[in-house]
Amino acid sequence: MTTKSLKFEDALQQLEGLVSKLERGDMPLDEAMHAFENGVEMVKFCQKKLTEAEAKVEKILADGDKVKTESFEG
Repeated sequence: MTTKSLKFEDALQQLEGLVSKLERGDMPLDEAMHAFENGVEMVKFCQKKLTEAEAKVEKILADGDKVKTESFEG
């Protein structure tokens, strides 16, 4: 599975689908391992995209040499 041109939302949706399949527990071992490997790839991709987005937001909020970091927790 390639993540080269994948959007974050699509990767997250694929990850959710993989998790659902794995949680059912009705896949043969080889298929479950392949799904798990794809899931790990999707997690890494999503983490990278979120880190990039966070860096972009911090850059946008930059005030001269000072960076105003704001929490997204609500």
